[in-house]
Amino acid sequence: MSNFILFIESNTTGTGMLALSKTEAWGYTPILYTNNPDRYIGLAETGYTVHRCDTNNLLTLRETIEQTVDHKQICGITTTSEFYLEQVSELAAYYKLPGNSILAVQQARNKAATRRALHLVGINQPLYYIVENIEQLQSVVEEIGLPCIVKPVDDSGSNDVLLCDTFAIVEKQAKKIWNVTTNIRGQQKSSQILVEQYMQGPEYSVESLTWQGKTNILGITQKSLTGLPFFVESGHVFPAQLLPEQYEHIQQTVLRALHAIDFQSGAAHTEVKLTSTGCAIIEINGRLAGGMIPELIRLSTGVDLLEQQMYCALDGPKIKIIKPHSVAEIRFIMADRAGRVKQIDGVEQAKQLEGIHQVQINTKLDQYVQSPENAYHRLGYVIGYGDTAEQVSTFLDNALQIIRITIDEKVQEEVF
Repeated sequence: MSNFILFIESNTTGTGMLALSKTEAWGYTPILYTNNPDRYIGLAETGYTVHRCDTNNLLTLRETIEQTVDHKQICGITTTSEFYLEQVSELAAYYKLPGNSILAVQQARNKAATRRALHLVGINQPLYYIVENIEQLQSVVEEIGLPCIVKPVDDSGSNDVLLCDTFAIVEKQAKKIWNVTTNIRGQQKSSQILVEQYMQGPEYSVESLTWQGKTNILGITQKSLTGLPFFVESGHVFPAQLLPEQYEHIQQTVLRALHAIDFQSGAAHTEVKLTSTGCAIIEINGRLAGGMIPELIRLSTGVDLLEQQMYCALDGPKIKIIKPHSVAEIRFIMADRAGRVKQIDGVEQAKQLEGIHQVQINTKLDQYVQSPENAYHRLGYVIGYGDTAEQVSTFLDNALQIIRITIDEKVQEEVF
């Protein structure tokens, strides 16, 4: 009986280790392939089989798999890291296992490829240009207008995404992106960047599961951003508070977009804005949502999307629809200045308050922090749940009023 599930790297938020334990509880044997086991907190304590190799090199990765497991015993290949979706797709195809097509993964991972695919079928999205050298910038900015957005085509966590209101800032940001040739996982980055129209409107994300080309929309999350000119997600609410016609319009737009990139299998997290011209696709991610959105959905509906993602590597998801019975919200804790953390107070008291599900602080004493420019700069979060969005908002207000993080010796305590 084949019972090996291969994990090609993982995310570092903790759900990756949780995914391994879930598959073990189902009777499978999880095996992790990684180029650096030390990046995963708690991995050593799990006792799971870990093979170290260059996971950024597909040929080396495949050779290591051949040397370490009987391929007839492999029943699924997956990852919880966006940076390794392409490797998983290639390996799943090679071993004739469930997975997404490499075309779909590439069109989701590369934002320039996403834009091209959506443009071909006329789906609403920002006006954009794909830029490969600095000589193109002037004419592109004149065409799009200011302010505009400059961003890499293949990074994650809103890293290096900037709203630019002058050409000088556009040029500086483009050079900054081009000067970084590898991402946080040591992978070669594209030489292309995107310059896009800045579209006004509330932002949402659409969570979906696809199996054998059939997509089911599971729900819509309302998102909050902070820190312009940077785009840092400061909070999420699930389910989004939308009119039925708004929900249907967003849903149909996302279904068309996923079809346009040939998305065939697994979880997707599609970010959209409701603009004066209708629902516009901001980006498509061929993975589960980050930002603890799956935990909000679990609190609201009782459905564990991480489990459903694992099922997509085996024999397909076990659900088609989910029904919220409550509202869940997360707010992220962020610094408003740079400095070193000198004191953290109120965390245990906040955990005891009504409607608070979790308080997580990801910084520590004497750690250097800064006002956020991407998701990696957030200091922690608070999650609450209740019967209505208004009630949950009050619960979180109460918790955040007593969590205090003091930054530097020379400044007053900050309330987040």
